[in-house]
Amino acid sequence: MKTKEDRRFGRRVVQLPPEQSFCAGCRSCEIVCALTHDGLVGPLRRRLFVVRDIRFMTHEIQTCRHCADHPCYDACSKKGTAMKLGEDGSAYIDEDACIGCGLCAKACPFDPPRINYAKELPRDFRKARKCDMCRGRAEGPACVEWCPVRCLEVSK
Repeated sequence: MKTKEDRRFGRRVVQLPPEQSFCAGCRSCEIVCALTHDGLVGPLRRRLFVVRDIRFMTHEIQTCRHCADHPCYDACSKKGTAMKLGEDGSAYIDEDACIGCGLCAKACPFDPPRINYAKELPRDFRKARKCDMCRGRAEGPACVEWCPVRCLEVSK
């Protein structure tokens, strides 16, 4: 199995280094992500995660890195239906087809996984959610557009 350092990643949302912009930990990115995709806000709706360090006031945005070898896609029991590959080769989830098995979250090589999967929900309500770079949104990822301190960008 490849380590994080050995992996190749696709186009993704990245956090700028602190010299360029400092994340304020406001969680606007989580909120706008959920609103853009679902029209609702809540921890089960987000597709990226702000890990806040209130002691040192350094916050980290964690989101799908869109691994070139897409282990989440390979692990999905409904691959091609629930977990799909885009034209650019990145994996994304069709939540209407997702059966909530959680295999994609288990296959994510990052700790914590970059797939939002709530095991505590009843099985009928479980859906996996991950960053899809706001597929079909002409302006690109909403989190990048609406970040008040401009600490996010799309990788090259």
